[in-house]
Amino acid sequence: MFNKWKTNLNVSAFVNPQGWGIETILILRLDAVGDFILTTPAIRVIRENFPSSYITLVVRKQIHPLAELCPYVNQVLAFDVNFYNGNFVFVDGILGLLNDLKEFSKRFLWQKNYQLAFSFTFASTPLNSLMLYISGAKERVAYTKDSFDNFLNTRRLLIPQKLPHECLKNLYLLESVGLKLSRLDSEVWYSKTDLLTAKKFLERFDKKRIKIVTAIGANHKERQYPVEKYLTAFKQILSKGALLIILGGSSEIEAAQFLEDNLPSGSVANLVKVNTGWRVDAAVISLVDLYIGNMTGACDVAAALKKPVITLSRVAKDFKNFYVNPTEAELFQPWKTHCIVLQPEHQLAECTINPFYAACTAGKSHCIAQIEPSEIVAAYEKILRFVKQE
Repeated sequence: MFNKWKTNLNVSAFVNPQGWGIETILILRLDAVGDFILTTPAIRVIRENFPSSYITLVVRKQIHPLAELCPYVNQVLAFDVNFYNGNFVFVDGILGLLNDLKEFSKRFLWQKNYQLAFSFTFASTPLNSLMLYISGAKERVAYTKDSFDNFLNTRRLLIPQKLPHECLKNLYLLESVGLKLSRLDSEVWYSKTDLLTAKKFLERFDKKRIKIVTAIGANHKERQYPVEKYLTAFKQILSKGALLIILGGSSEIEAAQFLEDNLPSGSVANLVKVNTGWRVDAAVISLVDLYIGNMTGACDVAAALKKPVITLSRVAKDFKNFYVNPTEAELFQPWKTHCIVLQPEHQLAECTINPFYAACTAGKSHCIAQIEPSEIVAAYEKILRFVKQE
């Protein structure tokens, strides 16, 4: 599948087609919600190639509710990384990190004697490489960026920069070590109870009206479109008969209330103040017609549920003049669904000086704010043909 992007590394397959002989496998994904959702095809591939193996998945504590119902693993563990910042830089020093990883491994991992382990994090971090190493797994497969990773992992691949999507990078890692690929779509899981809860939140709405879900927050402020501009767009969209469901965390309470207070009464369900949690959020998204919002975890959940998506990116269309590899807008484009990615025309000057894949680094809503509300409305009119109503 990936011959176009093959590296020069001689990474040979170490399993036979049926996965015989590999009894225990460890999978590591210590990132955000969107990263985890985009890893679900790879998790499924691992199970398909190792149908009888005992598979353990380790995720961040915040991701555990979404991961615990995964049907492709035997065990889901949560590693609390609240003491890391967004780049997983350890606050209390490397000795504290080593001690926490040792205690976690001693309690949960060592007794399994893992024969094979995968890490799907592309950035080089002490957390991921050290956890694989301290887990005691015999074979440790990961991408590499520096000598630190080279020392700790047994099978290393250089990241193929030209691969046009993060999901493909996960799958490329697996195919490079001999695993066979099948389905490529992402998945999300929730319970019957989660679905019943979601239905109660939406039961007062007319089933015949188009239901839009939005997520107005993001883990980087540069990814957040100004709520005042969202208000302008949603006023026009709701005037056409649509309904709006707002999702988010504690940091979005004020913005969500602002939308609810200024949009037509009876047309908004503000679930931010309910503190629904990710599984109920996923169940809510399963009941709506489309997603309009920031390029964040909820966007990936919507794509996994095959909902049409309109999402806004901080990366301008002309950023390709400054950065030759795939940008964030390409790497995190909603996966395997009908989508429209709205981008500003031009990257603001200060965000072209030291370009990297995410483009805007202003620490606030910046380049993304150039997108006009009228563009959201036009995208809504365009994507309506993909909306499946009851």
